[in-house]
Amino acid sequence: MNSTKKLLQFEFNADSFARRAPQVTAIPSERLAIFKEIIEDQDGIGSDSPNPESLRETYQLFMSTPLNRLSAEFDSLRRTRQLAWVLTYSENGLPRIVDTPRLHNALQLIEKCLRVRSILGIFDALMKTSDIPNVGMLRASLKKHLTDYTGSDKRVQKLKANIAWYCEENSATQLAMHLLRSGTKLSDVWTYLELRDHTHSYPYFGEVAMAYTSLNNQFDQDMVSDIIEFVKNHNNDKTSRGVLSKLIEHLGIEASEVLRQPVQSYALQEWQDPRIAGGDVRWRDISDEARQIFIRWITKEDLRFFFDVVAKACNDPKFAYRKAFWLAYLEHISFCRPVLRKNAEHLFRHDPQALQYYQDRQPAELKGGSKDQHAFIIQMKRYTFVEFSTAGACYVYHNADLPFEVGDSEYHMDELRFQQRAVRRVIHSGSENYSWQSKFASWLEYEIRIEALRSYQLNGENSVERHVNCPNEECRQTLRIRRVAKGWLRITCPKCRNVFGYEVE
Repeated sequence: MNSTKKLLQFEFNADSFARRAPQVTAIPSERLAIFKEIIEDQDGIGSDSPNPESLRETYQLFMSTPLNRLSAEFDSLRRTRQLAWVLTYSENGLPRIVDTPRLHNALQLIEKCLRVRSILGIFDALMKTSDIPNVGMLRASLKKHLTDYTGSDKRVQKLKANIAWYCEENSATQLAMHLLRSGTKLSDVWTYLELRDHTHSYPYFGEVAMAYTSLNNQFDQDMVSDIIEFVKNHNNDKTSRGVLSKLIEHLGIEASEVLRQPVQSYALQEWQDPRIAGGDVRWRDISDEARQIFIRWITKEDLRFFFDVVAKACNDPKFAYRKAFWLAYLEHISFCRPVLRKNAEHLFRHDPQALQYYQDRQPAELKGGSKDQHAFIIQMKRYTFVEFSTAGACYVYHNADLPFEVGDSEYHMDELRFQQRAVRRVIHSGSENYSWQSKFASWLEYEIRIEALRSYQLNGENSVERHVNCPNEECRQTLRIRRVAKGWLRITCPKCRNVFGYEVE
């Protein structure tokens, strides 16, 4: 050996080599954390799926292979593991495996070469397709594999610990009840279950949210805000509409402002005003009941916003009478809209609640007129009414002859105050004696056949409800007269159309 070293002129000294070799330095902890995160992302639930080309290849092979040859084609660990991740794959309008009878064959093949990542693939498919007819097969398969699992993988161990919330027919309801009882926020459900962000949009969690909202009958501000936060994180349009329909129905017409505000902000930003053109499309799949409640909410909010905030800034105390009058007809209002000057924001810059509503509502812009004038458009049946913040009567137009479009983003004062087109002009004189209110109410009843559903007096006093019979001997229909002022009323019998006078004492 020594002669060979001399012949080759090779000299090796271990101590010298060790001194010259690069020294191995410890990897900083922050880099280790990054490496760990990368590995976890690649191995995490839902992220072990093959690349798109492998998905396509595995899917096409499985769907095109005759049933009697599937075992021969899928006889390797790699292919069966890929198969677990293509159960929900589809392209070019072709069906997903989970939607076909072949799901049974796929689950059998996966079981033959079962590995941890295959279990995670089945779980992923179940979370994505919790509402399909074949969901029972996925539940049964996952339940069997989790029950039998004795390994040390923490992801599968966590799924096994929560097996009742995934593998039973009422799993979503059971999880919702658990969240309610434990005080866990709905928007924290993924953190609570230790699932990764990519699972946020899975339909299963839409079912959990629907059950959570339906079972809850004690909503407070934090809980409403939490549901809205869940809807944003879930980012699933179908779930958003279903959950918010249920939430609005539960809150009801008389919901307090603090409960309505988060819902109003989200809905107005996402779907805009349901009363304006295109509302039927934007508000699709929202229940009729929820939509009507929401319209009542924002109509009342519009009235208060204009008469309490905008008009108050104009220093006219008589606006309280106008607000009371229109609130008496709230249920009859089909549409209303504030029309404000471009600089209107300064009127409520110190009122966070009003500012938030202004930003959500995005009122139309008013041009022309004086700098302190703003307008408010109201529609009831076939008529449109325009009120003004200062120095303005209420102008009444027939919808068939409007000098403007109610859906415009901006209006000019000359259009809103077009006396030649107006069918009536209401001067707000004698507010304290309810003079214009009584005359206007009689006109509304006679012309539009609607009446106030509550007192329009500020203190609610002197509200009169009487029962009178139509004087027409051939009719004698009993009529309920609900009026808020003394004096003569002109009444039209809804049955025989007989017009007669009646004095409220």
